[in-house]
Amino acid sequence: MTENTGGRLRILIVDDVNENLHAMMSMLRDEYAIVAANSGEKALALAQRQPQPDLILLDIKMPGMDGYSVLASLKANPLTADIPVIFVTALSEAADEARGLALGVADYICKPVNPDLLHLRIRIQLELQRYRKYPVNFDIDRHDELLRPPSLLVVDDVPENIHELLEALKDRYRIMVANSGPKAIELVSGQTPPDLILLDIMMPGMDGYEVCRRIKATPVGNRIPVIFVTVVDAVQDKVKGFAIGGADYITKPFDIDEVHARVRTHLELARLRHFLEQLVAQRTALLIKSEEKYRILADYSPNWEYWMAPDGSYLYVSPACMEESGYAPEDFFADAALIEKIIHPDDLKAWKMQAPLSAQAPPIPLIFRIRAKDGSEHWIEHVCKPVMDTEGKSMGLRGSYRDISQRRYAEERLNFFINRDPLTGLPNRALFRELLGHALQRAEHDQTQFALLFIDLDNFKTINESLGHSFGDLLLIEAGKRLKELLPDIDAVARISGDEFNIILNHSEGMPWIDLVAQRMIDALAEPFELDGNSVYVGASIGIALYPNDGSDAETLQSNADAALHQAKVRGRGMLRFFSSEMTSRAKERLTLEADLRRSIERDELRLYYQPQVDLISGQIVGLEALVRWQHPLRGLVPPAAFIPMAEENGFIVQLGDWVLRTACRQIRQWSDAGLKLRQVAVNVSAIQLSRGSLIDAVRQSLQENGIDADQLELEITESSVMLDREKSFKSLADLKALGVRLSIDDFGTGYSSLAYLQQLEVHKLKVDMAFVRDMTTNSSNASIVRAIIALGHSLDLEIIAEGVEHQDQASYLRSLQCDVMQGYLISKPLPAAEMTTFLQNFKPEQTHQ
Repeated sequence: MTENTGGRLRILIVDDVNENLHAMMSMLRDEYAIVAANSGEKALALAQRQPQPDLILLDIKMPGMDGYSVLASLKANPLTADIPVIFVTALSEAADEARGLALGVADYICKPVNPDLLHLRIRIQLELQRYRKYPVNFDIDRHDELLRPPSLLVVDDVPENIHELLEALKDRYRIMVANSGPKAIELVSGQTPPDLILLDIMMPGMDGYEVCRRIKATPVGNRIPVIFVTVVDAVQDKVKGFAIGGADYITKPFDIDEVHARVRTHLELARLRHFLEQLVAQRTALLIKSEEKYRILADYSPNWEYWMAPDGSYLYVSPACMEESGYAPEDFFADAALIEKIIHPDDLKAWKMQAPLSAQAPPIPLIFRIRAKDGSEHWIEHVCKPVMDTEGKSMGLRGSYRDISQRRYAEERLNFFINRDPLTGLPNRALFRELLGHALQRAEHDQTQFALLFIDLDNFKTINESLGHSFGDLLLIEAGKRLKELLPDIDAVARISGDEFNIILNHSEGMPWIDLVAQRMIDALAEPFELDGNSVYVGASIGIALYPNDGSDAETLQSNADAALHQAKVRGRGMLRFFSSEMTSRAKERLTLEADLRRSIERDELRLYYQPQVDLISGQIVGLEALVRWQHPLRGLVPPAAFIPMAEENGFIVQLGDWVLRTACRQIRQWSDAGLKLRQVAVNVSAIQLSRGSLIDAVRQSLQENGIDADQLELEITESSVMLDREKSFKSLADLKALGVRLSIDDFGTGYSSLAYLQQLEVHKLKVDMAFVRDMTTNSSNASIVRAIIALGHSLDLEIIAEGVEHQDQASYLRSLQCDVMQGYLISKPLPAAEMTTFLQNFKPEQTHQ
């Protein structure tokens, strides 16, 4: 449960039935921040936790502590007594409702719950609570007009119904009576309209719906709450009543306590609304006169001026805003956040990070761009200062928006000619020198590395001389575009002179190292350029110098990168060269390894190893995980960590994943034929396989080719891989589940770990990452994480498997936490298929179940 609710009101839902909890969470979570409890004791604890819930939805029939006991405890505690509580229960007897009302329940909703009714009752109670917290409400009783007894209009064509309501309400209210719709409308339009209307629906001539509609169409009637008192109880009829302005429903035969509670609630709400409207009107009248002189001065100012209240709303916006933004002052009054919505996204961060303002310090101008209503872009200079009253109390902010677009465009144009290559638009030599200086300072401060690349087009001189300078210019433009497309997040891509480009690359987590990036540049520039119908080939050579190994200052780095470029060109076209011979060897080795990996399938060098998964209760083997290994002819057995990341970077992971799928399914078939039928074999799936959308076809083909059931195959997906391309991933997983394949989330707890995502994914199993399992018996934090993951998974009916189990005390601890399955060296290390066959044939449950 997160405490960051994004400003939304918090609702605590209390029910011991998970289906009921999920149903109400689905109805409300788009509008409110939801907290859930499945017992009375848990509800009381959550109600006292800060920040407290704004409202509680409480079931009555719960084991142990029922809803009545929870309500009594809440009302007896000063910390929780003011939180409104609504019973949501299957108990519908009048006695049950009366008991709840006597204990202080705010409202009562019967199951099954109608979403519209639930939202209406919640909004009513939250609005009442908000008004009650407003400080001036304590003065309401001083107003003479509020001391008189409220008047109720009872509308019903059956005298017995009218008489019953009269007898019940006459001691507390002044009662008006109408036995028809037209008579009710006449009384509402009279000199003394009622404060609330109790309206029957089933009446001859004009039914209650039409009466309500006509009352709400009048200025006076629109302010009067209408409660339907009727035998009509169908959901669609209630929704119809709400749609035409009805405030609430009481179903006949009614309980008089319910009538009193509903009448009391809506009278209080209407009274509070009316009082606050009057208060606002009085204060507005006072402000009008005091603002008149200021408005005259500000309205005629050529600048867009404003005055913002402490709560962020606008007190004044000058007409000049229309000229600058295209929006009228009324637009800003209606939406105080409008300015943030029209600020250019690239400048919004600077706007939000402005330093706190001081009344004594001079204002600091902020320059940013806005997008006007017509789509045009304007540069704005903004200055503002705090406004204080004579006692030093804040009265908000006053703030010279001034359009400086013409000045800014002139500055940018001058800056472009000074710092940019006019042909490609890339930084020129002068700007690149500054960028390199900044990179050196940042790397020295952060103790990080970066690479300086010198790129030279191999065949440019020949093309320039044979096809002409115009073709040469087009080629340089296209070459610059290709480099920017390869490095969309890198600003330091510059054209230094002629056909030479310089690039600064910072090494960060998750980014391929420089050798692979440089090779991709060479490959991209080797592709033909289509220039006016001509296919032109150039290619490129690259020299690389690394900070700080190859130089700690700009001059040394540039000199060494240039020397490396020279060596690359001497060796031939399309080459890259590190200034360091050691790095050159490393790059060559990595490229060789990548080439070998691409041929590993055709050379039959890949192997599948299998690791067993054991039920923690029965001790039986319930599945295996397939793990790929690479049997390199010279390097020996290469572990996955040495080649899987490379396969993901170069796209080979798709072919590799298809091979693993086919091989695992073939082995499942062989074990089944040998009488060793396993519940399932798990295969790991990468993010690229998920996002490309071809995984479903590969799985379906592997299952069909080997004639195995879909539920014998399990696919393991990491949290982070799903979130890389959530839309495509969710679609692929839904298709796989429809096929019948089992799904599990691998390394759970190391990524997003979101309950919302788990519910959307609808997987079968969670795997607890070995990083938590390894020292959970000695590390209380990891033990808490493991316990929480198991509890979360079981609450969603998921099977939990812990990986990396190496010791018996880990297995015992997991068993005590009711974990379902374990995997690790305690059972067996990963084994080749032949050895795993022998292991399965000889395995006895008591080997690990102690």
